[in-house]
Amino acid sequence: MLRITRAAATGAVESLRVEGRLTQADLPRLQQTCAELLQNGGRLCLELSGLQFADRDGVATLRGLRQRGVTLRGASGFVEALLSDANG
Repeated sequence: MLRITRAAATGAVESLRVEGRLTQADLPRLQQTCAELLQNGGRLCLELSGLQFADRDGVATLRGLRQRGVTLRGASGFVEALLSDANG
């Protein structure tokens, strides 16, 4: 189960806390929430300290968000290794 919580904005940066398991079934909700916050050139930070697992599609989505300028912060060693894996 994935939980997405909007945190208080810090200046011009919106922040989302992403907790639980990020799987293909949860991607539309995460993508829509991020798209809404990024519209009109907004800046976004995802707090990933509560993210325990991400499947292949979840990792690809997080990588894509990072390429779009979204800051990914607080990822566990496991999630960070998935995001950094050159083969994925």
